[in-house]
Amino acid sequence: MSENNEETTTIGARLKAARTAKGLTIDDLQQITKIQKRYLIAIEDEQFDKLPGDFYVRAFVKQYAETVDLDGNALLEEYRDQLPSVHTETIVENVDEVQPTRVASREQPASPASRVRNYLPTIIVTAIVVLILLFIWFMAVRTHAGSSSSTSADSSSVQVSSFKKQSSSSKASSSAKSSSKASSAKEQTIKANGSSDTAYTLTNGADKNKVIIKSTKAAWTSVTTNGTQTWQGTLKADGSHTLTLPSNATTVKFQFGNATATTVTINGKAFNFNPKNSTSQVRTITLTIK
Repeated sequence: MSENNEETTTIGARLKAARTAKGLTIDDLQQITKIQKRYLIAIEDEQFDKLPGDFYVRAFVKQYAETVDLDGNALLEEYRDQLPSVHTETIVENVDEVQPTRVASREQPASPASRVRNYLPTIIVTAIVVLILLFIWFMAVRTHAGSSSSTSADSSSVQVSSFKKQSSSSKASSSAKSSSKASSAKEQTIKANGSSDTAYTLTNGADKNKVIIKSTKAAWTSVTTNGTQTWQGTLKADGSHTLTLPSNATTVKFQFGNATATTVTINGKAFNFNPKNSTSQVRTITLTIK
């Protein structure tokens, strides 16, 4: 009996018990946190030497804890004697910032030649702009000189030309107003594709749609645009993240690790991706933009 009590007080057993209580498997946890399955198993078995390094032990344990609704910082402090110590590194908030496949690069002091190369595009663009302005100035002076030297223009022709320009301007203004009214009449809509509660279509959105993701509890979310991951991370309780989709976005896939605690707004309007009030925490939603 004493051996069982001692086992449940270890950090690995504590995390495993919390995961089991949430009804999550190791595979579910891997999908939510993006931490490799073998590392999650090593954490539960407290085989920390199988992880990439001491820094990743603490980072992965913190991410694991927050995903199963435990306080990551408090857990690290409580079991600091069981975990490898980290002296010169700091723990980041999201697991996507501590993936073992990413290698931190150190900036080297830039040489004078490198600084010149860095500013070279700016110098070239500035020179081109100056040349264009000089050309416009030259053409304006030349046109003004030609206009001043011409004294035989017929005043009636000038009046007719002016009238035509005013008429053309009025038509263009009227057309622009009509176009503006027609554009403003179109409102953004997000509708489900048929009876599906996982596929939706966005119409009359912005050129670059603004997405705000909020959560009432710790929740992992991933956003993939046109097959390329745009953002993924874990929000803290009452946290939020804002991102702007590219103008060529046609398909956006949302993956939620805690869907019931997550809300999404697009261009300031709520996106109800759970109209049937599903209690499933792990959900994948596809949004087609037209």
